[in-house]
Parts: sequence; structure tokens; C-alpha cells
Amino acid sequence: MNKLLAEFLGTFFFCAVALLSASPLAAAGALAGLGYALGYVSGGHFNPAVSLAVWMRGKMDGGEMLRYAGAQLGGALGAWALYQLLSKPELVVQAMPVPYFRAFLGEICFTFLAAFTYLHVRTARQQLGNGYFGAAQGLVHYAGTSAIGQISGGACNPALGLALVLVGRVPGSLLLVYIIGGAIAGAGAAIGYRLLNPND
Repeated sequence: MNKLLAEFLGTFFFCAVALLSASPLAAAGALAGLGYALGYVSGGHFNPAVSLAVWMRGKMDGGEMLRYAGAQLGGALGAWALYQLLSKPELVVQAMPVPYFRAFLGEICFTFLAAFTYLHVRTARQQLGNGYFGAAQGLVHYAGTSAIGQISGGACNPALGLALVLVGRVPGSLLLVYIIGGAIAGAGAAIGYRLLNPND
């Protein structure tokens, strides 16, 4: 339960900062800090695509992966509720128009980057004990969100994507883009990791 609580809290605060600030830099800072704060408890995934990649990498079992994803989505719902309590009417923005193919491709690429980076800095035998894992997570989130924010909303994380849909920042139809794109990206990250590290 402590791992699931850590994943819930980490995803909650990460998504809350992303929603309330609408700033890629603030969200990246929150992700990095939470990775350092809670990583020793749960691994600091805070992203269902990352949990999928870790499962396919062989570092967690399927049941735990599903429980992690549930805790992460619960954290996103909690962030949405906090946003409703704290945001002012003028902070609510109209959902952006979306070029769906480009959004789908962008979310796959940069969610892949997030999961691929996580596998290397948090699970690789050669990198165990490094002190920069949280910074790496935050930096790749900032890079991905900045790159495709105007195309897909720049979630790079299905849990954050759910929160963005719930607050109306992006159309509800993008939820499938975030979920399917995240699944493809997580699986691709695990495959890519194994190709580069066949003996790990």
C-alpha cells in the first residue's frame, strides 16, 4: 500500500501543478522533485506508460503494474478535483483544436522518451544508485511538453492526459490518443531498452 500511496500522491501533485500553472517548467520541476522524494518508496513512475515499460522490462509483475496505473489515474482525478476548488473562472481555457494524426505521433514519440529515459536512469544495472534520476525525468518531461504542447496538449503521460481532458483544456476525444499512444510508447520503450541492453 505504501507504494500505491506514493504513486497516488506523486501523480496527484505532478498533475495539480501542471493544471494550475499551465507551465511545462513548473510541471517538470514538480516531477523531478517528486521523483527524488518518493522514488525510494515506489520507484516514482507517476505515469502509466512508465509502469507498462517497467513491467515489460521485467521489473514488476502484471498485477502490480495494474495497481500502479490505478493509483496514478486516481491521482489525476484528485488533481482535477483540486483544480476545480482552486482555479478561478478566468483560468479556464477553451479546448484547443487538434490535428489528430500529429497529436498521436507526437504523444507516442515523447511518451516513449519519458519511459525510455526512466528505464535507463532508474532500472539499468550500470546506473543503479545514480543521483540524477529525478532531474532526468523532469528534463525529458519539459522537453516533450515544450515540443508538442501546441499540437496535443503535451501530456506525454496518460494520467496527465486524463486530467487535461477533465478540465477541458483539450477535447475529450484526445483521451484515446493519450491512452493508446501511451501504451505503444511504453511497450516501445521496453523493446528499445532490451535491444540496447540485451544482457541486463
